[in-house]
Parts: sequence; C-alpha cells; structure tokens
Amino acid sequence: MLPVPSPDQNRALVSYQNDFLLSLMEDYQVQIKNNIPLLGTRSLWYDENEHTLLISNISTRRVHLINLTTGALRWYDHHETTVRHIVRYQNEIITSSWDGTVRVVNFHTLTERLMLTHRYMGRSPFVIPSPDGCHLYSFSYDVEKDPLIQTNIVRKWSFMDGKMLQVFAATGFHKSGTRSGICIPIGDRMYIISNSGYLNVFHLHSGRLLKENSITGDFRTMCLIPAFNLIIASDTVGSVYLYNLFTDRFFSYYRIHQDDITCIKVHPAKPDILFTCSYDGYVKIWKMPDLHFIKAIQIDRHELWTFTFIKDLLVVGSTSGYIYFYDISNLSTAYLKAKLFLSVNAYSLFLTDSKKYYTNDTSIFTISRKQDNEIINGKQAAYLLNLFNSKSVLSGLFGEENESSESRKNHIEVIRQIPGIMS
Repeated sequence: MLPVPSPDQNRALVSYQNDFLLSLMEDYQVQIKNNIPLLGTRSLWYDENEHTLLISNISTRRVHLINLTTGALRWYDHHETTVRHIVRYQNEIITSSWDGTVRVVNFHTLTERLMLTHRYMGRSPFVIPSPDGCHLYSFSYDVEKDPLIQTNIVRKWSFMDGKMLQVFAATGFHKSGTRSGICIPIGDRMYIISNSGYLNVFHLHSGRLLKENSITGDFRTMCLIPAFNLIIASDTVGSVYLYNLFTDRFFSYYRIHQDDITCIKVHPAKPDILFTCSYDGYVKIWKMPDLHFIKAIQIDRHELWTFTFIKDLLVVGSTSGYIYFYDISNLSTAYLKAKLFLSVNAYSLFLTDSKKYYTNDTSIFTISRKQDNEIINGKQAAYLLNLFNSKSVLSGLFGEENESSESRKNHIEVIRQIPGIMS
C-alpha cells in the first residue's frame, strides 16, 4: 500500500496529489476502444451564455450539447437524418437538416416547438433568424423533390407560429454535383448564393429581385464583414470573392485554398480578422480588408466543414471524428491545446501538454501498462480510469487558469489510498 497523507496534514496536499497522479500516469496508457465509432463533425455552435458547445455530425441525426463547466453531455434526435446547420437564438436551438425540415427546440428541455417544412422542400443546408428575431430564413434544394423547379429556394417563416410567409427563388440552375447555398438578410435586402454560381440580391420585404451577380464556378458559403461593408463569398475550388455592399458588385477575387472553402467567419472580438477553412485540411487567418495572410494551421488531412470560437480558442470540427482546440490569443503563433473525441453517447477531451483527460464515460477506454502492454481489466482498470479522469481539464481549458483558485481546488479528488496490487 502506498502511503498518502491526510488532507489535514499540510496545505501542500493538492500539489502532492497532482505530482503523484502525473508520475502514476507515466506507467500507463489510455486508448479509446476500437469499436467506438468516430463521428465526423458537420456543424458547431458555441453558446456563451450557457457555456455550452453544440455539435452535429455527418453520420448521425443527433445534436449533442456539452456543458463546458459541468462536463455534462446531452443530446436529441428530432431530425430524421444529418443536421447540417445549428443556430442558438434566444432560449432555443434552430437546426436545418438533409431531411428537408427546420426545427426549433427548447435549449433546456430539448422539446421541439416548431417543425418547418413544405411538400417540395428539399435538403436544407442553412437557416438564419432575421435581425429582429421575428422570422427565420431557410435555404433548400427543392429541385430534388420537384424536377420542374430548377432553382434553389429560400423561404421566410414566422418564428412565432412557423407559418410560411414568403419565397425567394434564386436564379440560375441548381447543379446536382455540388450542394451548397446560404442566405444573409442585411438591412432591407436579402443576399443569396448557391451552387448555381449566382449571388442574387432581393428586396427583403417585397421579394423583388434587385441584382444578379455570377461567377463561372459554384459558390459554397459567404460571410458578412460589417467593419468594411463587405461580403466575402467562397467557391468549391479554393477561391474567395469580395463584394462591396455600397456598389453591389464583386471587385476582387483570390485563390487562398487548394480545395472547397466550407466555412468563413470573422473573429468575434477582432472585426478585421477573418478565418477560413477548407477540404484541404487547413484553417487560415487573414487581416481585412486587403486579405493580408497571417497564419495557416494544418488541422489534419481530412475535410474540414466548420469552426467556431470560445474566447481565445479556435474550435475546429473535422470529418476525422476529432474536434480541435487551438489557442489563438496570439494569431501568428496559434497552437493546439486539446482535442475532443465524440461518439454517439460519450466524449473524451485530451490535453496536448498533459496526461490528464476528461470523459463522461470511462467505459469507452482501455488501459494498459506501458512496460509490457498488458491490458488491465476489472476493478483495477475502473479505479485507474476514474483516478485519471479529471474535471480540471475542463476548468483549465475553458475556465479559470489559476491552479490555486477555489474553482480548481474543488475539482481535485483526494487520493486516500492506492490498491495494494499497484504498489
């Protein structure tokens, strides 16, 4: 039996516990079981008020919610297939899906309040609330259900009762090879891009088409850059196009990635800093308005669909099944701090500079001795896995960084004795 002092003996116990745990973990290795499926990430949303990360996946219809304070994992399965886009608005979660519906779900109870659809509504990759919160705008590929409709459709819905109020029919033919599209209401105008290669401008209230703009390729996504009155739109071969909202025209384009650019966002605290991600496996950082290159981060060798921000962390979802957390407090020296593995009912978070991890379910792991690779089972395995599992991983990554703070102390479990078999 290894002696461990009582918590009353000295104030250095917390430091002793940490040192002891780290030395103990050097003798063991923890791995995720081979039969635990990888879920590629399709959409991410960070809710600052609830300190919760919302995740949808490529291979399931599930929406996961991870509370980054408590570590609790929740989920719901209201859609019939993959959820393509997540928005958190007021007290609800809004999602659009490949099942041809938009759904509105209470954040706390996860009960569904609205299900928005139409008999000809095809797969829906995007949904956005109006600036005043009275309406929802959804994009869909209606040509998949009605071949006579050769264009993509944006619908306006009442956010109060779900009634369909208006339709914007994007010009240009839907191309079956690429499924992409997004709409952004700005002032009294609606801007829509799609795989037709058109950026169309409509009057938001009358639905009248004001202007057509087109490129030779297929658009993928776009982002408003309010600080410079610009829209930046991407295509499926790695280019971006800058659009001036005052003149209503494209004025420049750049080839910035080697493949499809799937997500573009402005840094929430730095209105002149832009992030892009691509199928080429990179996230790139730019300074606007002249798109000055700052940093390229190779995430992995898989397709990247989405990213979001948590304070000074960049959170990137990959089709590899991992979600990556990068420290971007200094943009030019961004570095990997942690990665999260998500399966259907469990997740685990690993730090890159520590042996510690946090999981909501230790049964997804195997543990073995490094010396001889012998797998440990039974009560001893359960004891070790629970011993190494620490909520301080969450508080250190997403909360208070000070080791001596009360919030960190409360997460440290006192080790009173070690089973004799491990001595």
